[in-house]
Amino acid sequence: MAEAKVFPMSTFVSCLKGAQAPDQELIEMLAYVTQNEVDSEFAPVAAALSKAWIYEQEPGLTKYAEGDITALGQKVSIAPLPAADLGKAQAALGILAELKAANKALEAEVAGLTAANKTLEGELAAAKAKVKVVEDQSKAGEQKLEISSKKIDEHIKKLEQLMAEVEKVKQQGVVVAGAAGGGAPAAEGAAGPSAEVGDDFGFSGGGSDPFSDSSW
Repeated sequence: MAEAKVFPMSTFVSCLKGAQAPDQELIEMLAYVTQNEVDSEFAPVAAALSKAWIYEQEPGLTKYAEGDITALGQKVSIAPLPAADLGKAQAALGILAELKAANKALEAEVAGLTAANKTLEGELAAAKAKVKVVEDQSKAGEQKLEISSKKIDEHIKKLEQLMAEVEKVKQQGVVVAGAAGGGAPAAEGAAGPSAEVGDDFGFSGGGSDPFSDSSW
């Protein structure tokens, strides 16, 4: 067993009171008594494991409950826990250390998941913004398409009207040409060789026959 070590009386009193905010002196004493690493988080547990041994080492500390500690002096000497109790104390502190490490790992994992979640939220927000832009563009495209469709319909109507006018003009042109053509053959027939020729070969008429003149 390790030799006893002297600590300030106030440190023992803090241990017995179960100080919630252990100072460095108390942490060092508990680490020495349990022969184990102790921090501010494990100090209350180490103190609970060490109290019985402390009272056994210094029975006079029981008078602390009566407020009579002035006669105990300024310092107290205490040895580490005996082997049997030391093994139990170290096992308990070891479990706490494992739980603390696991807790830190979980905290790190939670921090990582939180960061990943924020990243995903950012990506989701960016994706939503892009979708909105696409939707806006799609709506604008639909409006443009609707406007273009209306314009096309207007052009088609105008074209139909124009074609109707053209057809009307064409029909009127055919009628006029037919009338002119009907008159031309008549005139041609009147003056052409197909017209009937009189005995006077066309020289008679109006009583002037050059061959019937006595002077011929």
